[in-house]
Amino acid sequence: MNWLEFALLHAEAPHTVRVDGTEVGPCLVNERVIFCPPDTVAAPGAQVTLPGGRAVRVRDAIFMDSCGTGLPEHLQLDIESGGRNSDGHRYCQAGRSTARRNDRSA
Repeated sequence: MNWLEFALLHAEAPHTVRVDGTEVGPCLVNERVIFCPPDTVAAPGAQVTLPGGRAVRVRDAIFMDSCGTGLPEHLQLDIESGGRNSDGHRYCQAGRSTARRNDRSA
């Protein structure tokens, strides 16, 4: 199963987000985590604009291998929400993941 098939199967409506101005999708958007296609490039600190227009920052970007789990490869973005970013939007910190860091952001 590839990422597109997975996203369409596990979400009522996969979303498109903007990472530093570039459209990325389909994504599965959770309160503090965004699951993106595996070729997504996002570094910690990158601004992500959510489907509703709210801007948040990437706290950590982790490339997730399928590792025999039946899940396709994807990029997990742990995002901040609560406090305020430079645009005045509120964000709070998500917990750090212990998964392997995304080497693609360099």
